[in-house]
Amino acid sequence: MESRFFRDARVEAMQRRLDAVHSEPEDPYTIFRLPSAVRERHPDLYEPKVVSVGPYYYGRAGLGAAQQHKWRLLRDFLSRGKNDKDDDRLGACLRAASALEADARRCYAEGFDDEMSADEFAEMLVLDGCFLLEFFLRKGEGQLAAPGGAKWAWQHMYHDVLLLDNQIPFFVVEKLHALAFPGQDGARDRDALLDIFYKALAGDLPSSRPIRPRSDKTIHHLLHLHYECNVRNPSTDAGDIKARKANGIGNGDGNGASLAVWKQSPVPSPRSSDGAVKGRLTSMVPQAAKMEEAGVTFKRKATPRDMFDVTFRYGVLHVPAFVVDEAAKVLLANLVAFEQGGGRAARQLDGGNLVTGFVALVGSLVNTPRDVEVLRRCGVMHCMVTHEEAVRYFSHVLQYTTMDYDRHLLACLFRDIREHCQWSR
Repeated sequence: MESRFFRDARVEAMQRRLDAVHSEPEDPYTIFRLPSAVRERHPDLYEPKVVSVGPYYYGRAGLGAAQQHKWRLLRDFLSRGKNDKDDDRLGACLRAASALEADARRCYAEGFDDEMSADEFAEMLVLDGCFLLEFFLRKGEGQLAAPGGAKWAWQHMYHDVLLLDNQIPFFVVEKLHALAFPGQDGARDRDALLDIFYKALAGDLPSSRPIRPRSDKTIHHLLHLHYECNVRNPSTDAGDIKARKANGIGNGDGNGASLAVWKQSPVPSPRSSDGAVKGRLTSMVPQAAKMEEAGVTFKRKATPRDMFDVTFRYGVLHVPAFVVDEAAKVLLANLVAFEQGGGRAARQLDGGNLVTGFVALVGSLVNTPRDVEVLRRCGVMHCMVTHEEAVRYFSHVLQYTTMDYDRHLLACLFRDIREHCQWSR
């Protein structure tokens, strides 16, 4: 009887946990933490150096100075446009954050109910949301919203707020902006909000041209907005090129040539019985030094549409110039992690896995310092770190990516390069 009672109690306990599992057909998560094995191995790429945003690094040692600075920025933000009839703006913001608290919690893939009460979480949303708004408003006004206006601190803060798990839901920022700048037209208000960030984020990737997100575009968090401002939708670009050709503007070559890799159906590489590892190896491209030996010429693309505008024609690989420095390393690693993250945000990306495909291309090209030198010599890669460090970096980012190397947005480009190098032997 005692054993049966124990089993029944265990069944009831397990059933309660099953009932608590989210029942929506699609999970609500939009903000993820990278696995600890990845973060702890390369904290310089994935963890904030100066400022925390959201619950995952809240109260972390070493970030206290910026936490105090956020209170100053909150004060300054609340004073914008303030009048005698609106002397309870802080109270309105806190009440709004409290109303959004449950929805905001559901955006995080990892729970933290034991660490933060509802009141603490709502206070954090107000403090961090207003900090982001004031930080980027001042950027648009030509000011640096860092302690003492220090440029180095501002740069670290800028890249900290673009880390994958250092985020708050964008709908919180939208609500705080609407309370601070009430208007009559909702669409116009959202345009004004997007403009605050668009002016700072667009064109942030090397060779990229600004992309203005649509007013009705769902934005999940700031890193997602950065992605939308810098990573083009291939299907939209293909339609633009088709329309330009129909109107006699251009001939589809030059900047538009790489659209072919988006419109063709990828041809699978031969798979072996060894499974995914060998399939992945046969789907990559040779390293740069070996490609050079096979007669491939590397050239810097003169007028690229963006940093992903890579083309291969007649044995010449045209690549837009890009920089590998500490800032670029952090940004690219987090954009790849965002594409890889899954959840609602990643499933809805217009650009697919374009950043991952580009990093896979560069990572397969640079396996040794000699390969980095080949790309540096032709003006494609401007390396502000040692050649060895660049090789280790791309190896690390690729190590933690999962992608069908036969069917991705640059798969046809990979295939053409492999076929040319095989033919040239």
